[in-house]
Amino acid sequence: MQRVELRIPSIPIFERVVRASAAEVGSAAGFSPEQVEDLKLAVSEAVNNAIDHGNRGDVAKLVAVTFEIDGEKLEIRVSDQGGGIERIDVSRRVVDDAALDAGYLRGFGMYLISALVDDYEVDSSQQGTVLTLRLYRKDRQQ
Repeated sequence: MQRVELRIPSIPIFERVVRASAAEVGSAAGFSPEQVEDLKLAVSEAVNNAIDHGNRGDVAKLVAVTFEIDGEKLEIRVSDQGGGIERIDVSRRVVDDAALDAGYLRGFGMYLISALVDDYEVDSSQQGTVLTLRLYRKDRQQ
């Protein structure tokens, strides 16, 4: 197994470092260019959620991102140091007029993530939330 670990402050500009790393790791793991683009977007959304919702923009709190490559998959763990969450709603799929009129364009991140990766899981406690994303090699997926 190969592992890459990053820790960034809860400052949105550093999400770009993680996104660039996701592209390199995805390419090194042998994923197609289309899969790498999906990976970059999913990881970007997960990191932004960790910064905004988990750590609530507290620059003293870190977001940890771990990429692990094995023979069948790439697994990415995004961890924050926030107070945890009760549940995640992935059902929000469309932008409605009321949300647009109110200037509310947030809340689609988890749905987007769920659509871009093969599977994911959430583990949350008062010490923080860990979002684990998985992309399986298509030639080995069962």
